[in-house]
Amino acid sequence: MTQQYFTDNEWSILMQAPWQAIAALILADKTDPVSFLKELRAGLEIMVEEQKREDVENDLVKSLIASLNQADANRSLEGEALLLDKQGQLLSYLQKLDSASQGRQQAMTYFEQVAQILAAKVTPLQAGAFKTWILSIARRVAEAVRERGFFGVGTSNEEMSMLRKLDEILTIKV
Repeated sequence: MTQQYFTDNEWSILMQAPWQAIAALILADKTDPVSFLKELRAGLEIMVEEQKREDVENDLVKSLIASLNQADANRSLEGEALLLDKQGQLLSYLQKLDSASQGRQQAMTYFEQVAQILAAKVTPLQAGAFKTWILSIARRVAEAVRERGFFGVGTSNEEMSMLRKLDEILTIKV
């Protein structure tokens, strides 16, 4: 399943899915500014790693990664400059929100759109692989900064709740 099976708008929505997942997890709980910035940076680094992966077997995810890489190649930036630009874009998006709650709600609405696109255009197997990919990114962001407990040994309850919501929304009912 490649880009040709989707409208430009649908493809654009799917391409933003990893970034929306990162934003949703960053906004999932109340955190101090240092942890916020660590999660933001971790999300960016996770996406850099994901875009370098060559072991992806699912055609949809592989095509999305190729499109994300092409979008990056079209910029005149690379390396740390590209990472800083992406960080600025993500921060700009987050700053435009009235509240973290609004951001979380927008993410849920966004992923409902994603689920509708997937349900209409791909097989349940392909949708499941896409969901697994998005959830793995979200989970890694949640685990990047240890926020729970005395020694900070886990993902916060709010982040776990957000992961469950994403899982539920992206589960395509047959």
